[in-house]
Amino acid sequence: MQRKQFIGLSQNQIKMIAAAAMVLDHVGMELFPQWTILRIIGRLAFPVFSYCIWEGSRRTHHPWQYLFRMLGMGLLCVAGYYVYTQTFYGNILITFSLSLCVLYAFQYGRTCWAQGKRTAQLTGAGVMLGCVGGIWLICHWVTIDYGFLGVMLPLLAELAARVWEQCSGMGCKQERAGLIGFSVGLLALSLQMGGIQIFSLLTIPLLLAYNGTRGEKNLKQFFYWFYPVHLLLIGLVSLWI
Repeated sequence: MQRKQFIGLSQNQIKMIAAAAMVLDHVGMELFPQWTILRIIGRLAFPVFSYCIWEGSRRTHHPWQYLFRMLGMGLLCVAGYYVYTQTFYGNILITFSLSLCVLYAFQYGRTCWAQGKRTAQLTGAGVMLGCVGGIWLICHWVTIDYGFLGVMLPLLAELAARVWEQCSGMGCKQERAGLIGFSVGLLALSLQMGGIQIFSLLTIPLLLAYNGTRGEKNLKQFFYWFYPVHLLLIGLVSLWI
């Protein structure tokens, strides 16, 4: 029998791994805080989804719909958490919404810069700096999951990919260059947060195995609803026990 050659993991597959890790993380946080291993496994979730946000921003044909869907679901979770705890918490979907904002600001800035006109270039730079500055203020005023550096991770991937594009002209390797920039940012985030966050670096081999394909099925709606639904179920179990 001929052994099948490993051709990598699709986006659906790495997202399902990340989703499972997220469930274990939240189960450990809410139900079994003494089981540190669950929180360690959970460190795989955020980097995978953050990297996919970068990819999604490059591939989507409807960028604003992509942003508004993410933001709408995030605000729904914010409202639910506020009702439950009477406190505001900028969940991971808010983090990703801010990531999309800064990615779109960067893309707009590149478009303006390419026009070669001083006014357009200044406008693009102003929009980019204003967006980054605004996000920095938001992250200091309210609690945003993974903070400012967590929001900026997809931008670091985009910057690395664009630098590689300019230096080599080999667009086919932009994804690997982007992963390098993303990994550097992930290391910085791990050192900033400390503790078990260092285990998030185990995500890098998983992302190296990603083959760049979406997968056979369109699971977009599943992943949008997965976050609030699994939190609701875990919350109900926590109240019950």
